[in-house]
Amino acid sequence: MSGRMEGKKALVVGAGQLEFETDLVGNGRAIATRFAREGAEVCAVDLVEHRAQATVDEIVREGGRAHVIVADVSSPEDCDRLVADAHHAMGGIDVLVNVVGINDRDGTPLDLQMESWHRILDTNVRSMWLISKAVIPLMKDQGGGAITNISSAGSKTGGGKLFAYAMSKAAVNKLSHDIAVEYAPWGIRCNVVLPMFVATPHGLEGLHEAGFITDEAEYFELGSGSVPLGRMGDAHDVENAVLFLSSDEAAFITGVELPIDGGGLAIVGQYRRPPEGPRGEG
Repeated sequence: MSGRMEGKKALVVGAGQLEFETDLVGNGRAIATRFAREGAEVCAVDLVEHRAQATVDEIVREGGRAHVIVADVSSPEDCDRLVADAHHAMGGIDVLVNVVGINDRDGTPLDLQMESWHRILDTNVRSMWLISKAVIPLMKDQGGGAITNISSAGSKTGGGKLFAYAMSKAAVNKLSHDIAVEYAPWGIRCNVVLPMFVATPHGLEGLHEAGFITDEAEYFELGSGSVPLGRMGDAHDVENAVLFLSSDEAAFITGVELPIDGGGLAIVGQYRRPPEGPRGEG
């Protein structure tokens, strides 16, 4: 434990992960456990208790401190309550990470249904606004804090069957920018990370449901052939970025959009990996 988060109180919303037939680790669990290894006390929030409990159990086994909070972030009342519960459990909130994002029953602009639009936008955007809205006054009172939101490189691209998801993530970017500027005078920083082709249970399920892939092998083949680094990323790549942005090492960084994409956004629309090009390791 190197102590990069020593003494911090961290709230990770979406710290469990889907039960899916894969050994992949989700972003939320990876972030929560890494924070604890670096010395933070963590509140792990998930809709399903045993998913959050599994994350907390892993932290406690390694000697860390963590608490389970069960909440439905699509409920405005739960957004307020989970912040109050975390503050009560830890005595403060220095760091907030908003991870939750869904894309179920998404579609193209023409076939997306209104019910799905509302559910995806309420879960992916409204929840981050409401949770941040509840956390910011606490951070102002204690002299500052760090908020890191998980967006997607899909917020910068177009087309496909994840229309509402991409729209919601574009809104997350804007939300993060506005928070960064508005509350900087109180020492509150807000940044956003944009993963793409990062192998997680959520990503695997989402691309499968959208019809882009049929199995895990095709998932990795799609990723490895789509970015300059020639391999899929994983949740540990995301956790490293979130750890940096949430720590005091990034004390002069706010309002940043950081792609975690193997170079994918740098070449959108113009790059074709040569068939003879070597594949990356790892």
